[in-house]
Amino acid sequence: MKALFPLVFLFFGSNTNPEPNCIECDQDRQYICASNTLAMNFKLCMDMAEVSGRMYKIYLLDLKKEYGVTGAEYTSSLPDWKLWEQLYPGKTATEISELFFETTTFALAPMVGVSYDQAVKFAAWRTEAFQKELDSMDERDRADFPKKFEFRLPTPAEWSRMRFMTQEKGMLKQVDKIASAYEKEFKTSKNDVLSSSNKVHDVFYNMDQKLGLFGLHDNVAEMTSEKGIAMGGSWNNKSTGADFNKKSEYSAPQAWLGFRCIFEIIE
Repeated sequence: MKALFPLVFLFFGSNTNPEPNCIECDQDRQYICASNTLAMNFKLCMDMAEVSGRMYKIYLLDLKKEYGVTGAEYTSSLPDWKLWEQLYPGKTATEISELFFETTTFALAPMVGVSYDQAVKFAAWRTEAFQKELDSMDERDRADFPKKFEFRLPTPAEWSRMRFMTQEKGMLKQVDKIASAYEKEFKTSKNDVLSSSNKVHDVFYNMDQKLGLFGLHDNVAEMTSEKGIAMGGSWNNKSTGADFNKKSEYSAPQAWLGFRCIFEIIE
């Protein structure tokens, strides 16, 4: 089975089959989560890492293809590139935008400069894209996945409850293997632009050794379903590994603010 590119979230693309190495939600449930998410319980799975530039880029290119480069759906979903200048010294907003679309420089960078409404629309698109992916499967394989599901922003309480997750050593090794494959694929060790930032790092840089999740207490804070409320630490306001209740407020896109999604199994 050929994936769109190695180890990437299986909901991307409409002509590819899901990866055979999806992480299963085996905690009291019968369905498989979306790829590269980990089970919180039998109904909820959380993204392993913050939404990356690569993920959001595929979303933007999909909008561009459907609505055109001048279409409101596309232009209204573009991030505030000016904010990215705070993270990558010596690069202008125009240069950052060009690198984002024309290279893989920001493939694993945390997606910042995005508003709450933009993040919500991304999650809705992600749900639709995954549904198309599953619809292309044969009936036998499709039965392993939930009938109804949704990608969305986590509630503050759900984000806080990540602290109760525990992964077995075998699962932690698998997560680490996936992260290493991403970093190898996009050559993060040779990425001078990403490494030039003294504020953020790639989304797979720092794994919690108990939870198997990345970037919870540094990098960027994460939006929740409550508009204006973000959880977790950031480069601008780090938290300790024990603080899962840390909240930040925002009223507009920020260079210190990103997001990750929850995959909710409805039926």
